[in-house]
Amino acid sequence: MKLTFKEIFFLSRPRFWMYVLGTFLVGVMSSGNLFLYDTTTTLLLIAFGVFFSVPANVFIYGVNDIYDYQTDIHNDKKTKYESVLPLQKHRNLWNIMISLLIPFFPLFFMVNGPAKLALIVFLFTGVFYSATPIRAKSKPPLDVLFSAIIYVSPALVGFFITGNTNIEWLAVFGGLIWAFGMQTYSAVPDIEADKKAGVNTLAIVLGEKSALWFCLIAYVISATIGFYYIGYISIVFGLVYTVIVLLSINNVSKLFKYYTYFPLINVAAGAVLFFYLFFKSIL
Repeated sequence: MKLTFKEIFFLSRPRFWMYVLGTFLVGVMSSGNLFLYDTTTTLLLIAFGVFFSVPANVFIYGVNDIYDYQTDIHNDKKTKYESVLPLQKHRNLWNIMISLLIPFFPLFFMVNGPAKLALIVFLFTGVFYSATPIRAKSKPPLDVLFSAIIYVSPALVGFFITGNTNIEWLAVFGGLIWAFGMQTYSAVPDIEADKKAGVNTLAIVLGEKSALWFCLIAYVISATIGFYYIGYISIVFGLVYTVIVLLSINNVSKLFKYYTYFPLINVAAGAVLFFYLFFKSIL
């Protein structure tokens, strides 16, 4: 059974596009070489910008939907807030994912070594976060580690394509810690569905309240590291995330409602960071 264009579009989770496209753009802005790229580099950045929109998102979320089917059918978040991909459409989805990736394959041989490595890491974690035999999402703490790498590695791809290799690894670590909190927070509403499907996660291991406290600590650490690089902007968003997690701890019954706000908050935080780096690079 074939997927429609509408199904493919929504399968790519448009509200989550900025989690990989946004970090890619932040990585480009972090290079500090804006408007100084040669023609080849500029074309590569544009091409990978396209890659990290629909193709990359269909790839990571498509693999996730295929391997999470037995979990998703028990999950109210998927059946009510998102959607469950019918089993008979899985084969067609594999064909679509491959078709979307093939046009970008030659680009792999056009980028430098560090960018190649970062891209391999993105593809590897994108597949094996959900897919067997690793299926990291069911093997804590690999679940939070793989998920964080999926969202942070595009920034490294963008940064390295510009030719800059003088990377601030502390900033990368801060991004990973932030992603630890994001992934764990999103896993808390899935606890019951994951238990029914036999999927273990860090949120299950810690328990609902302890998982939320873990998220709080992650956001505080990430905001503290961010302060070193972008000052009070990091503290403002750190407070926003902290408030949401504290509200969730005090009223777990409304956690899913708070969870639906996260894409907007994450996009706002990413946009502020992008423009901060943009203006910093041109001033």
